[in-house]
Amino acid sequence: MGLFTKTEQKESAQLDVFQQVSDICALVATAISEKDLLEQSLQQTMQLVGATRGSIFLLDPGGKDLTLKTAIGLKKDEQKQMVKKMGEGIIGHVAKRKLPIVVDDIETDDRFHDFKARKSYQTPSFICAPLLIKDKLIGVINITDKGSGLRFTKNEMQVLDFLSSQIALNYRRIELYQKFKNIVRETQTLKDRLGQSDQEAQNLKKQIHIHERLATIGKLAGGIAHEFNNPLDGVMRYTNLCLEHIKDDEVVRGYLLEIKHGLNRMANIVRNLLACSRNELPHGEQRVSFQQALDRSLGSVQTEIEHKNIEVKKNMAGDIPLIRDLGLERILANIIRNAVEAIDNNDGKITIGAECQNNTLHVKICDTGAGIPAGDAEKIFEPFYTTKSINKGCGLGLTIVSEIVKSYNGKIYVESGPGRQTTFFIDLPLR
Repeated sequence: MGLFTKTEQKESAQLDVFQQVSDICALVATAISEKDLLEQSLQQTMQLVGATRGSIFLLDPGGKDLTLKTAIGLKKDEQKQMVKKMGEGIIGHVAKRKLPIVVDDIETDDRFHDFKARKSYQTPSFICAPLLIKDKLIGVINITDKGSGLRFTKNEMQVLDFLSSQIALNYRRIELYQKFKNIVRETQTLKDRLGQSDQEAQNLKKQIHIHERLATIGKLAGGIAHEFNNPLDGVMRYTNLCLEHIKDDEVVRGYLLEIKHGLNRMANIVRNLLACSRNELPHGEQRVSFQQALDRSLGSVQTEIEHKNIEVKKNMAGDIPLIRDLGLERILANIIRNAVEAIDNNDGKITIGAECQNNTLHVKICDTGAGIPAGDAEKIFEPFYTTKSINKGCGLGLTIVSEIVKSYNGKIYVESGPGRQTTFFIDLPLR
């Protein structure tokens, strides 16, 4: 009989994969050039899944063709001027749909009945994932020819999809860093633009810092999502089943509702980590009522509002039209929850106002909480910055709020100070 059970061996193997993924993320985060980033990312990813052939294609500025930038396992003559069109073959298929895929057998896969695989391929199985930043395609990474001769699995495709997001984030970081270096170079020769260039350099420095922190979140989020999602789903499912069967015992039902509330909060933290690390934000053309979004946001913290005896006052104009649903409820829910948590004493007050002027929705949310320390108002939208205790938040809520406001092409700013009223101002263009 072995020293470890099959379950223990499986858990050990999962931890080993997470460690390898973390090591790859740390390695690519140190790359200082596009060439180093792509070569290191491809090499390490292939080693992780045991592949002998792989390639990374980048989208041309025109947005129509994908050009090979680095490859391993391809002959030199195969690499020359290799270009794929959108929708062509596996790489073009993934680029067009912006979704990862796993191909078990290219010869029998109906999606690629016109595809003719090169005779040099050793196996018919592929995994392929897009390189995306905020739904904007940068390129595609394609992996094939598993050294063991086996087929790729869905789990390996998910690992590749996660790593592709890290490659894209670091690609953006290097791009910003190159812009920063160019600005510094310009300031040495263009003295008349020194002040302006210095400001641009500072802004780019800040963007680089934020992207580095987002890449760090990605390493953490990947492990948390894989470790927590399945157990959370199971516990939530059985909790809901218990709630359906227990109708008369109000005490036990109350306990179960508290458990469900805690599970929802845990699931929301995982979603926030993944959304922030991969820049995944709501998008689409569906429209939502501001009043309904506000009511749902207040409902999510109604228990805390009643417990603290907080007065909620709403000053709503009657002519607010439906607004695009790019995450309006998440904006309101995060700010209102912060307001509730900032009010330590009983009998506090939250005032919410909304009106439309010049095709812009103006929202104003005030609270009588503890306020924001002097000089920290600009930091509250940065990842991981928080003034709360560790059991109340991880500093991602307002970061996501800021990103959603940007997706509206809107603005958000705050006025506050220690021990005095905090007011958030949000301007969202309606067109």
